[in-house]
Amino acid sequence: MKLAIISDIHGNQIALEAVLADIKKTGVDQIICLGDIANVGPHPSQCIDIVRDLNCPVIQGNHELYLLGQFETDEWRTSPIWAGMRWSREQLRPDQFEYIANLPYQYEIAGNGRARATFVHGSPLSQYRGFLPRHNNKAIAKRMNGLDNTTLFCGHTHIPLYRPWSNTWLVNTGSLGMPIDGTPTAKYVIAVQQKREWRVEYRMIEYNTNKLMAEFDASGLQQAGGKITAAFRYQMLTGQSLVPQIFQAMDQLTQTANISRAQALAQVSIPAPALAF
Repeated sequence: MKLAIISDIHGNQIALEAVLADIKKTGVDQIICLGDIANVGPHPSQCIDIVRDLNCPVIQGNHELYLLGQFETDEWRTSPIWAGMRWSREQLRPDQFEYIANLPYQYEIAGNGRARATFVHGSPLSQYRGFLPRHNNKAIAKRMNGLDNTTLFCGHTHIPLYRPWSNTWLVNTGSLGMPIDGTPTAKYVIAVQQKREWRVEYRMIEYNTNKLMAEFDASGLQQAGGKITAAFRYQMLTGQSLVPQIFQAMDQLTQTANISRAQALAQVSIPAPALAF
């Protein structure tokens, strides 16, 4: 069995179409999508339709939960922090909300005499808790949540990872639509099932990032999303992480200045390349 495993599309139709064109050339038996299909980029509705039309296994990511309004507080309804996400919600049809609400948490391919595989968005513990290269065995064990003896394919962190742990191989595919591993090329994985293991190949696909940047403006997303959308846009263009640093600065301001997160966002500086948007 030969699989193409994609994850973290984030509303980037241009990258998605480039990757699907590459996948078509490789002659895979099946595509598997690990979630975070729609939110952040300018094509949320289009990306959901494209993925749904693939008629393949699709996992529910944390951004699907965001689009469904599954937050601990109602901050997302009014805060400028979530303005881009609210814009994405406005682009979706009722049938698309129903589709993402019914996506499963996990998918598995049983070994049946060959290597087993498990597919999640973040980890077996949570859609919000992923695997990073810096994690030690204790951190990995917590995220594995009792699962072992498999090859675990995951996404969420947007950083490729391939490493052994216990009797398991961890394979983070990286991000198709918004890599933050230092290069903006769209990332995905080809995996071939063998008797004792999955043979894994990382693919990096160039696509028209200038066209994507223009779509942020043409769609109205940048005008609606403000600073956070500009930071996400910067990540898509450069492959460099920026959003976590912004949230860290916001959290520090809320504590030291005793202000709300929305007020902190107004005070947070954004690097000049992101402000260009």
